[in-house]
Amino acid sequence: MSRFPAKTLAATLWLILAIFPNKGLAQDGALTQFRLSNGLDVLVEENHSRKAAAIQLWVKVGSAYENESERGISHVIEHMAFKGTERRGVGQIDTEVAEIGGQINAYTSWDETVFHIVVPSSATSRGLDIITDAVFRAVMNPQELEKEKKVVLEEILQDEDLPDEVISKLLFKTAYVKSPYRFPVIGRKEVVEEVTRQNILDFRKKWYVPENMFLIVVGDVDPVAVREDVERLTADVKPTGFLPVSLPQEPPQEQIRSAVVRDPNATEPRLSIAFHIPSMKGYDVNALDLIADLLGGRDDSRLVRILKQDKGLVTSLSVSSVTPKEPGLLIISANLAAENLELATQAIMDELALLAGTPPPPDELEQARIHLESGRVYARETVQGIARNMGDFQNQLGDPNYEQKYLTLNAAVTPRQISAVAKKYLMPPNVSVAVLLPHGEAKDFRIEGLEQIVSRFAAPAITPVAAAETPARPMFRELANGTKVVLVPDNSNPVISFRIASLGGKRFENDDTQGIMNFIARMLTKGAGTMNERDIARKVDNMGGTLQGFSGNDSFGLYASFFSRYWDQALELLAQMYADPTFPQDKLDRERDLIINAIRTEPDNPSEYVIKTLNKTLFPHFPYGFDLLGTPHTVSGFTPEDLKQTFRQLAVPSNTVIAAVGSMDPKEVMDRVERLFGKTTGQALEMPQIPAEHPLESVSETVMRIPRAKAYLTIGFRTVTLTDPDRFALDVLNSILAGQGGRLFLQLRDKESLAYEVTSFFRPGLAPGIFGLYLACDAPKVDRAFAGLVNEIEAIKKTAVGEAELKKAIDSLIGNHLISQQSTSDRAEEVGLHTLYGMGYDYDPVYIARIREVNAADVLRVARRYLDMDHAAIAKILPEGNATNSGSKE
Repeated sequence: MSRFPAKTLAATLWLILAIFPNKGLAQDGALTQFRLSNGLDVLVEENHSRKAAAIQLWVKVGSAYENESERGISHVIEHMAFKGTERRGVGQIDTEVAEIGGQINAYTSWDETVFHIVVPSSATSRGLDIITDAVFRAVMNPQELEKEKKVVLEEILQDEDLPDEVISKLLFKTAYVKSPYRFPVIGRKEVVEEVTRQNILDFRKKWYVPENMFLIVVGDVDPVAVREDVERLTADVKPTGFLPVSLPQEPPQEQIRSAVVRDPNATEPRLSIAFHIPSMKGYDVNALDLIADLLGGRDDSRLVRILKQDKGLVTSLSVSSVTPKEPGLLIISANLAAENLELATQAIMDELALLAGTPPPPDELEQARIHLESGRVYARETVQGIARNMGDFQNQLGDPNYEQKYLTLNAAVTPRQISAVAKKYLMPPNVSVAVLLPHGEAKDFRIEGLEQIVSRFAAPAITPVAAAETPARPMFRELANGTKVVLVPDNSNPVISFRIASLGGKRFENDDTQGIMNFIARMLTKGAGTMNERDIARKVDNMGGTLQGFSGNDSFGLYASFFSRYWDQALELLAQMYADPTFPQDKLDRERDLIINAIRTEPDNPSEYVIKTLNKTLFPHFPYGFDLLGTPHTVSGFTPEDLKQTFRQLAVPSNTVIAAVGSMDPKEVMDRVERLFGKTTGQALEMPQIPAEHPLESVSETVMRIPRAKAYLTIGFRTVTLTDPDRFALDVLNSILAGQGGRLFLQLRDKESLAYEVTSFFRPGLAPGIFGLYLACDAPKVDRAFAGLVNEIEAIKKTAVGEAELKKAIDSLIGNHLISQQSTSDRAEEVGLHTLYGMGYDYDPVYIARIREVNAADVLRVARRYLDMDHAAIAKILPEGNATNSGSKE
C-alpha cells in the first residue's frame, strides 16, 4: 500500500538498449551488516553482475504513526526531501542526480518512508552523499514548502479523479475501526493545508533519528568503501535514545461491514471484499499468500478463471494479501457490470467456501508456490528490486535474509493447511464489502443485498486430502528459412527471457482493421495446437513463467520469461504457440467484450486518454493515430479467420526475430531453436499498403470535457524515424526537458507551481514519430499552465543550451539507460526489436556513441526544426464547464 510520487510519462522504449553484463564476481550475494556508533544500521549486498548501485535510506515511520493533526505530514516530508539541504540549494539535488545519470525518488507507506537513488556503480560514493544529505540535512525552506503543499493538495485532488483510489480508501476506512491503516497515506486536505515548517521539524526531530533508520546498498560496490563513506557522511548525526512506539491494535471483527459510494468519474462499477489477516510476523502469512495466488494471482487462478473466463461476470479481478507490520487484509477486487454485483459476490463466496472445505490438489498448490517464487526471483533482476525486498523484510521482521526462509516456509505449506487457514480467516463475520457505482447507474442497488449473500456462508468442515561461470559471448544466426535468432547469455540470475517479434502493429492497420493487431496479441495465449488457454497457463505457471502477447506501433509477437532450468520446455511451448495459434471462438468472444469495455472505460485513466487523443490529433490520416485497442465497430466485426489470416501473413520466418537473454548455454539453446523454428516455411512478407504521412498544415486542437477535478494538457509534434540521424539530438532534447531534473519540472512545477505532473516524451518509429509535452494541473491554472508549456518550447528554440546543461542531459540519458538494462526481459525486448528494425542486435554501443556526439547546435537545430507551434497538435481534457480557446474541436 505504498504511495509513490507521480511517474513521468516519458517513453523509454527506444532508449532502453541491450547491454551485456560482465562476469559475476565471487562475492555476488554476500551481505555485510554493521551498526554505526550513532545507531544507524547499514546493510550492503554485493552484486557485481550489474554496473549499478541502489541506495535506500529507510525511516521506520509512515502515516500509521501520525496523530490527528499530522495526517499527511509524512507524505509532505517525502515531497520536501530533495528541495534543498544545508549545502545544496533548491534544485541542486535533481541536477546532480541527472549529471551522473541516476534516478532519485521517495515513497511513503503506513510503516515507512523510503528515500532511494539508483546510480551507475562508479558514482556510489556520490549517491551516498546525496541521499544522506537530503535525509539528514534537509532545510525545509518555507517558500518551497508552500509550493510543495500545493503539489500534494493537487495529488489529493487527483486521487478523487481515480475510481480505483476512491474505492481503495473506502474499503480501508470500512474494514478498520481502530488501526491507523484506515487513514489514507496521502493525507487529509485540511491537515496538509495547515502544515508548517515547525510541524515538520518537530516530526523529524522525533522520528528521523539514526536508531529509527537503516541504510541499504546493493550493487557493484565494495562494502569496506561503503562503510568508510557512510561513517564520514553521517559523522555529525548523533544518537537520541529513541524508543519504538506501539500502534493501536485492531480488535477482532464481530460483524460484517459494508459501504457504497457514488463516483461521478467512474464509467464502470467496482467491488472489493476484504478479510482481516495477520501481519508479516503471523504464523499463517505463507498460507495466506498462497491462497491469494490460488484465488487471483494469475490468469489460471480460480476466481479469474471462473468469474472472468468461464462466467463472464467481471472484466477484471485480482486478489492480494496485504501483510504490513501490523495485521493486514486479504483483498478481492473486481471491475464488473452493476447487474453482476450479487452474482459475482455469490460466486466469490462459493469459491472461498469450497477452498475452506476441500484442500486444493497438490499440483495446484505447487503452481502457486512456483508463481510466488517467480516474483521473488524476477525482483532480483535489478539492484533496486533486491534492495526493496531486503528493506521490506528488515523493516517488518528485522531480518534482511528472510526471503529464503519465506520460500522455505512456502514449500512446507500443505493442502490441508490451506483449507484450515481459509476457514480461519475468509469467512463471516470477518468480511468487509465496498462497492463503487457510477452516478446514475443501478439506482435501486442496496449494499444490504451483498451483506445478506455473505452472511449465508459459514466455515465448513475440512474434508481429507486426496493423495557463476563466465558467460559466453552473444550469438547471432539467420536460419535457412530467414528467421533471425539472437542469444545473449547472462548467468547472474536463474531466469531466461524470450521475445519473438515480427513487423506489424498499428502501422499495418487501416480504418477497417483498427485494433486487429492488439486482438491477435491478446489471443495468442488463448490456444495453440491441441492446447487450450488453461493448458497454456498451467504450463507457464509450472515453469515459474510469465507469457503474454504484445503489439505496438511497428511490431507484435510474444514475450515470456521462465526459470532457466525449464528453457527447453519453454522453447517447445513458444514454438507451438507461434506455429499453430488456434484463435478459439469462445475466447475471442470473451476478449472482444473485454476490449470493448476497455475502450469504453478509457476516460477513467485521463493521463493515458489524453495521450491517445493527442496521437489521433497529430496523425489524423496515419495509423499511428489509431487507438491500439481499435474501435467498438472494428473490434465487433473481427472473426477467428480474420485474426488467423492476418497472423499468417505477418508471422512468416523472413519477418520474425527470436531473441533470448538469460542463464543459458547459447550453443545448446541455438541448436534447439533451429530444430524447433528452422523447419517452418512461409511466403516472404507482403508489405501492406501504408498511407503516406503528411504533416499537419496548421495547428490542430482537440478538447474534451469530462467530469474530472483536474485538467490534462498535451502538445505534440511529428518528428523522425528510429534510424534518422536527428533522433539522437531529439533524445537529448527530451532529456533536457523531461524528468524531475528537466526544465519543465523545475520551471512549471518547482518554481511556478503550475503542475502536478509535467514531462516530455519522444517516440520515434519506423515511420516518423512524436515529440510531446504533457501536463496535469488544477483547473483554474489551465491557461497559465498551457502558456508555460509554450514558453518552454519557445525558450529551448531561442538559445543554444549551455554546455553544463547539455552534459547533464547526456549523462542522465546514458546513466538511466545503464540502470534500465538490468532485467533480462527488457534486454530481450531491445535486442529483438533492434534486430527486427534493421539496427542490429549490437546497436547499444552505436547508440551511446552517437548520443555522446550530440552538441548544443544539434539540439537547437532539431528544436527549431520540429517543435513548430504553427504545425502542432494539441489535446486537452478539461473539467466540464471549463472555458476553452475558440477554434478547438470537441
